[in-house]
Amino acid sequence: MLTRQHRRWIRIIYPLGIAVAMATSAVCSTTVLAQGVPVDTTTTTTTTAVPQVPTTVVKQKPKVLKGKDVKVVYKVTTTDPVVFITIDDGSTVTPSLARYLDRNKIPVTTFAVSVMLWKHREWFRDRKRMTFENHTWNHAHMTLVSAAQRKHEVCGASQVARNVAKESPMYFRPPGGSFNSKVIDTVAQCGMKYLVMWNVEADGGVVRMAGRGKLGPGDIILMHFLPSLERSLVHLMEQIKRNGLKPALLRDYLT
Repeated sequence: MLTRQHRRWIRIIYPLGIAVAMATSAVCSTTVLAQGVPVDTTTTTTTTAVPQVPTTVVKQKPKVLKGKDVKVVYKVTTTDPVVFITIDDGSTVTPSLARYLDRNKIPVTTFAVSVMLWKHREWFRDRKRMTFENHTWNHAHMTLVSAAQRKHEVCGASQVARNVAKESPMYFRPPGGSFNSKVIDTVAQCGMKYLVMWNVEADGGVVRMAGRGKLGPGDIILMHFLPSLERSLVHLMEQIKRNGLKPALLRDYLT
């Protein structure tokens, strides 16, 4: 039997309990905005596992090439109507040449020696359709130098190209086209599997082809960074177009 005092406490506590329950329900339920769009205000706390960072780094050894892995290429085997403009060492790059190459979107495979490549690195970096390959550090005669000098000329040149272009050369071209088995072994040691020669020369505005009358698919064209290069390129591009061809990058065909 409830006493008068009990009934008094019930009248005080019961409404408070209902109010607390209603308040809790309101917080955990869906709130309706004035516009009538329901917005879920319930907050859920989840615990996300922190991924473990491996403490041991596994380094994969790069493939070690041998002399037998290096291919000597004078011409690319392809039926595509493309030729390959390759430009070797020299001493001259100009704003005018840059504008001509960029305006005509001419892809060029560059074999500049390290001394020139580093000296004019900003000019070369600005050429978006140009790749940078290996033509030695300082144009040494590769069949006449010591093994140590040969390795410095080739591996050192690759490092300079990486510093300029942020990628390693894929091809080596020997100065003067002079090479032997020792040179090929060094090319392999320095991580390249193509020794790229040429079958067409196009310096001085004259296109010289061995025993042929016109350019054909897969021709590798040799030029140099000479003061006459822009004029020679204009003449060469006319012949390329006249024969229904277009220039391409070696890296799109020799991989």
